[in-house]
Amino acid sequence: MSLSTPQIAAQLERVLASDPSTVALAIRARARQPWPETLNQRGRQFALRWCESSLAIREALCDVEQHDTATAGLVVLTPLATHEIAEDIAARLARARVFQPEGWDIVRQLFQAKETDARLGRFAWMPQCLIDGAAQGPYPPVANGFLGLETAWQEVLQRFLRIPAARPDAVSLLTWSMTTGADATLDQLPAAARADVMRWLSEAAGSAGEMVLGCVEAGRTADALPLGLVCGVVFAPEGEGQAALGQAAIRLERFVNDKHIGVPEGRAWARAAEQVVRAAGLETARATLDRADALLRDLRVAEFAHLSDLLPAALDQRMQDFALALSAHVAEPTEANLAQVELQADRVLRHTLMAAQPPRAERVGMARRLARWLLTAPRSVAALPSAVAWQSDEGAFVDWARFRLLGGDEIPELSQAYGACREALIARRNKFAKPFAQALIEWNANKPSIDGRLVPVESVVEHVVAPIAAAHPTLLLVMDGLSISIFRELFARSASHGWAEMVPSDLGQPLVGVAALPTVTEVSRTSLLCGRLTLGAAAQERSGFASHAALLAHSRAGAPPRLFHKGDLADATNLAPEVRAAIADPHQRVIGVVYNAVDDHLSGPDQLHQRWTLEDLRLLLPLLREAREARRVVVITADHGHLLEDGTTQVSHGSESDRWRPGTDSRAPHEVTVSGGRVVTSDGSNTVVCLWGESTRYGGRKNGYHGGLSPQEVTVPLAVMVPLGMNLPGWTPAPPAQPEWWELPPIPKSKEAKPALAQPVRPAGRKPTAQVGQPQLFEETELPTAPAPAAPDWISALLSGTIYASQRQLAARVALPDEKMRALLTALSERGGKLSRAALAQRLSLPEIRLGGMLSAVRRMLNVDQAPVLVIDEAAGTVELNIALLHQQFRVGGPGSQR
Repeated sequence: MSLSTPQIAAQLERVLASDPSTVALAIRARARQPWPETLNQRGRQFALRWCESSLAIREALCDVEQHDTATAGLVVLTPLATHEIAEDIAARLARARVFQPEGWDIVRQLFQAKETDARLGRFAWMPQCLIDGAAQGPYPPVANGFLGLETAWQEVLQRFLRIPAARPDAVSLLTWSMTTGADATLDQLPAAARADVMRWLSEAAGSAGEMVLGCVEAGRTADALPLGLVCGVVFAPEGEGQAALGQAAIRLERFVNDKHIGVPEGRAWARAAEQVVRAAGLETARATLDRADALLRDLRVAEFAHLSDLLPAALDQRMQDFALALSAHVAEPTEANLAQVELQADRVLRHTLMAAQPPRAERVGMARRLARWLLTAPRSVAALPSAVAWQSDEGAFVDWARFRLLGGDEIPELSQAYGACREALIARRNKFAKPFAQALIEWNANKPSIDGRLVPVESVVEHVVAPIAAAHPTLLLVMDGLSISIFRELFARSASHGWAEMVPSDLGQPLVGVAALPTVTEVSRTSLLCGRLTLGAAAQERSGFASHAALLAHSRAGAPPRLFHKGDLADATNLAPEVRAAIADPHQRVIGVVYNAVDDHLSGPDQLHQRWTLEDLRLLLPLLREAREARRVVVITADHGHLLEDGTTQVSHGSESDRWRPGTDSRAPHEVTVSGGRVVTSDGSNTVVCLWGESTRYGGRKNGYHGGLSPQEVTVPLAVMVPLGMNLPGWTPAPPAQPEWWELPPIPKSKEAKPALAQPVRPAGRKPTAQVGQPQLFEETELPTAPAPAAPDWISALLSGTIYASQRQLAARVALPDEKMRALLTALSERGGKLSRAALAQRLSLPEIRLGGMLSAVRRMLNVDQAPVLVIDEAAGTVELNIALLHQQFRVGGPGSQR
């Protein structure tokens, strides 16, 4: 039996407790160990001496007797028993004996216990283990002086196996199996101790823990966690009935020492393994995930990896399934195909690894949105104002989503599907672009002016900026080359930066600017800032802006309108002090700023994919912050938009420009001639030839192009932003901008759609064969539209019920009128009970900033006794109606109620 320092200290304390004057005591030890030279106990210092003979003990006793015995003492550590030492030596030792350590007696001393649990007597090996474990540090005193079974086992498991629980569950065992040297800790235990430990752990950890211990017994400790993940595939509910998985379950038994693994055991093991991996973090557990993939291959069921939400191979397979569904839908857009796209997108986004790959997840979401859009009827072009409005309200979102697919995915099949989707979109957009260009030419020939939401850029200063400046200090922010799609992406979260978008009260929709022609900076930007059709550069823009009559009419003497260009904005890396001072000056009524980040990007490297956020554009947030603190209204617009590069073909006509050239000879089918009206040229001919489609360019390849007549180049944002809380006469908060198909999570499937398979049929060794560009995709005929769904019957029953009447009375003044409550409940019901705040506001024709008060009132009326009927997730930006709970709380509907 080894003799630890804590054991020595415990024996010494026990002797001193009965006889504080003890000078020397002897303790038997079989061999010398690395004890300390002294021990301090009760204010005295005791020397520890190893004595192998009686002579050595006499010498040690003589040495201690020469010192002050009131403060010094001796502990003799010897292999001799009491009967093996002379009587004169024994007489000088405490109790005239050599103390023989006795297991539970010493253990009680170590725990300061008076009694031990009788059940501990079954474990003869435990006292020595607990004594040896004391070398790692003293044991905490037990409560009430009783050493119980749980306490003893907890200390054994903690000190020898590093398992911090008396009765560890399967999660604890799996966590332990991941530690370095887990097997070695078990091997250090005596054989009897190991058997009892395994039995104890098996009883504590249940069926899943028994499987983990089976791995230990089979020498597969390190595989216990990845095998649990494998069980998530082999015993997945979606895989029931698959013969291959049943055979894999049998093959699994060799990993657990030939124990039988039933469905309950396998699923419990899988749940525990998933919990461990999620707690550890995916980076820490990546090697485990890869090992699980390898084990699936060993079990010959790798093709079923997609049943897991964790394995890397599962994500690859789900991506391939999504690619198959998307390709099929692009080739033939149908409700049934869209249902598969939605299903496979959900499965991809549900995979845990996607959380660490936001750009990849975003591409899946964008592709899903575009799949929905492909199912909408192609838009016809009747007149330019309606076509411009469509590009602003819907086409810009198509462009936003489509350009997120550039660059594809690391899965080749998905890259091909994304490419096919973009080709289909380009073809469909080109069908819109040609009549758009023709409508633009016709509008241009008829003395173009403001028409509803349509505002020519040369009219922006007089008809938008000046009237606003009459009421509030104003900042005109001209973002060179800014398309509406990028504007929507940049300002999608404007409220988080303290801004609200406003729209004219009489229109209820945002204005849209129309660039001058050709859509190039020297024409359109100069015309915008000078307030008249002209051509020039920065010098002409500055003088024209400062001398604009409508702006001067609202400016103070000595503080005419000021315009800052790119070179004026920065001072080292910060916003220039002159710009800050001008924005903060209340006497400076009108300020203009030209911001070039977007236009500069068009000529940049095409291997970079720009993500448009306010945080990533230098100086833009400081500009907006200064304007917000000065309580300025900000009018955001652009001189022209742009087309991003997406498989364009260069056509040669000797032009140095991207998408326009001088002349009148529009001979090629991709060209049109436009003249007069709002066309400005340096030679005074005011006639140019422009490209109208999205697939051609004159110049060399760049990130993007402008100068042509595509909707993306011609239409520009014209947004009025105010600091939150500010009112603007004649303007009202803007409704949510996104179209209905933009909303995620998915739109519920129609009744005609085929039911989606939980486990998709994945053709082995085959790639998608769908042909993109089939004629029916681009037919101009209107698709049949379903009639607007009527409100479910349960809503009428709710509104006429006595419980609702009582809740309405309690809400008093904040109670919603029945028609508004009906509209809200219908909107949520049609979407399965859940919508984003933006989508809900859009469906209610309500500005999002006004939605909060309405939802508070609805919660007060529907959440009877605080039951979570209506739940608002502020972090996720969603509103969820628990329809089943609503039926229960208000006693409406029944098992057959609509949901």
